[in-house]
Amino acid sequence: FFLTFCIGLVYHICSLLTETVALYLEADDKSSTKTANAVLLSLLDILHCMLMYTANIVRQTLQAQKSGTGGDTQAAEDLLLVNKPLTDLISLLIQLLPSEDTEIFVSTSQCLSLLVQLYGGNSQESMSPENMDSFAEVLKSKKDTQQLKLLLRIVKRLVS
Repeated sequence: FFLTFCIGLVYHICSLLTETVALYLEADDKSSTKTANAVLLSLLDILHCMLMYTANIVRQTLQAQKSGTGGDTQAAEDLLLVNKPLTDLISLLIQLLPSEDTEIFVSTSQCLSLLVQLYGGNSQESMSPENMDSFAEVLKSKKDTQQLKLLLRIVKRLVS
């Protein structure tokens, strides 16, 4: 039951995020931007929770294996497999990074970081010229060392 629920949730999050990011990036007036911003932050929060849950299950399983106490590797593998379609959002999230809204940048970079930690850079699309332009733009604009380190770790994982 839980995996069936997750499959549906993954599908809906992917669809809603794709539509909302398009609206957010195309919004030209303040009221449209404000609405898209609120919805986008909510969806990014849900995505972050899903990815954190998955990362925690995988981490616990790996720690249990390492300590020799076993661990339900099948559950961790199933969860990773069910959430794999979320990797389709990598390019979309990269396009959001240059956002002037700090909350959107922080949420997006956290989600992107978790995605690449869990799945790596398994698609060449994530290294497209358009995405590299987004990374270049955001790397030039950010002054905070922690944010820069996070961005560079994301790029490193996407490349390797």
